[in-house]
Amino acid sequence: MLPKDILPKKELTGAPTFSKWNDTSPGGGSSKVVPEGSSAGAIPNVRPFNFGRDPGGPKDKTLYLTVPAMGLSGVPVYNSTSEDALAKSTIHVPATGFPWQKGANSYIAGHRIGYTGSGSLYIFYDLDKVQTGDEILLKDSNGGEYYYRVDKKEVVDPSNVEVMNPVAGKSVVTLQTCTLPDYKKRLIVQGELVSKKS
Repeated sequence: MLPKDILPKKELTGAPTFSKWNDTSPGGGSSKVVPEGSSAGAIPNVRPFNFGRDPGGPKDKTLYLTVPAMGLSGVPVYNSTSEDALAKSTIHVPATGFPWQKGANSYIAGHRIGYTGSGSLYIFYDLDKVQTGDEILLKDSNGGEYYYRVDKKEVVDPSNVEVMNPVAGKSVVTLQTCTLPDYKKRLIVQGELVSKKS
């Protein structure tokens, strides 16, 4: 069954940027939302977590990220994969889930180096300093707070989509940036939701 089979036409907004997430034919869907060579690391297309459904939560989907181990506090996380949003701060990949959704992997990317004079400059430079057991806090625009404990850290290839997928039996947040000095791979830090306040 497809969303078009059960939803009224006006609710079939979907996420057109990701509608061909698995199309590998020539001229099909893009293999990357953010290409290799970015100091945020490549962001591959991923099957949308909310395909055909409303994710709920606040109308303004901007999140705010705090990672004490990196010295980050209240950093805006824009719900976009546009280069403009990534140049301003960090981004939440819209195809992934939100912290208020059970079983979601809220996937956030940021530049390792970034752009001089912008909010992206060195924003995730110290992501490699985050260790197992460290805290990650996300706040939504309605004041909801989501506390995560880091339980995974790894380096993956640019095409790896598994790190963006939901994790069975958990709600997680995943932070991504590039590896140095060549930007060729992605540094991934993931934390499990341990508590929340509405």
